[in-house]
Amino acid sequence: MNFVLMENQKRRKLMLMLVLMSVFMFSCGQSGKGEKTIIKVLSYNIHYGVGMDSAKDIQRIASVINKLQPDIVGLQEVSDSTMVAELAALTGMEGVFGASTEIEPPNLYRLLGIPVPESQLFYGDAILSKHPMKYMGNISIPSASSSRYEAMCVDIDISQQSGKEEKIRFVNTHFDYLETIGSKVARKASVEVIEQAFFTEQVPLAILTGDLNVTPKSEPIQLLEEKGWSYESLGKDLFTVPVTEPRIQIDYILPRPKNRWKVVDVRAVQESVASDHLPLLMSLELISTK
Repeated sequence: MNFVLMENQKRRKLMLMLVLMSVFMFSCGQSGKGEKTIIKVLSYNIHYGVGMDSAKDIQRIASVINKLQPDIVGLQEVSDSTMVAELAALTGMEGVFGASTEIEPPNLYRLLGIPVPESQLFYGDAILSKHPMKYMGNISIPSASSSRYEAMCVDIDISQQSGKEEKIRFVNTHFDYLETIGSKVARKASVEVIEQAFFTEQVPLAILTGDLNVTPKSEPIQLLEEKGWSYESLGKDLFTVPVTEPRIQIDYILPRPKNRWKVVDVRAVQESVASDHLPLLMSLELISTK
């Protein structure tokens, strides 16, 4: 009798353990389904690391990024790949540089005897990411000013955060800045160039960051919205320049398509020393497809 009783007790304990394990696994599965995927994106024209106090301080730029804790960063006005590598090391993120210019031998400025600092002979934009990314390309975009501009593209794998296979096509750019007829045409043409370069095939998720040098109601923004990009301010003024008294928005974060993203929060961060632009920070919730 004792032997039979002991065996029954063992069976009951085993069954109880199996039931508890099932409940635990079910609970874990249910909590995972309820979690939201939030992607924090930062767009920041860093003015080559030169702040409003005229001091060049890359550590200060990195400190701004670290404080805001974004998942992905689009940087404009970056000196070179060395600066990107330094920022990547200081923030613990992966970094990619997109060059706007090349040092041409012989350089036209030097050929004509025009004094230009070495730093301005080679510059561009950059992308930093906490997630793995794949470089997709870097293209020149139209400009009617003396400067040359580019748009760069990477595919960012957010599968680990979202819990299923998901990639974001992330484009970072800087548009022509003048108010001439040529520059206005160049900015609209840049929208078309980006579309043809990076969106000839269907892309499920995309985000564009950049210093577009236009206001929210301008023709380039309207054209971007026609292409599927979504401008959302949540009713706020997102003024990014001038930093001493912000009254104009020319920096943007535009998600695409609208039905896959919900803007949870967006704000121009009040940092008026590190650069001549305020950083623009957006929190995006990824809407799952059924």
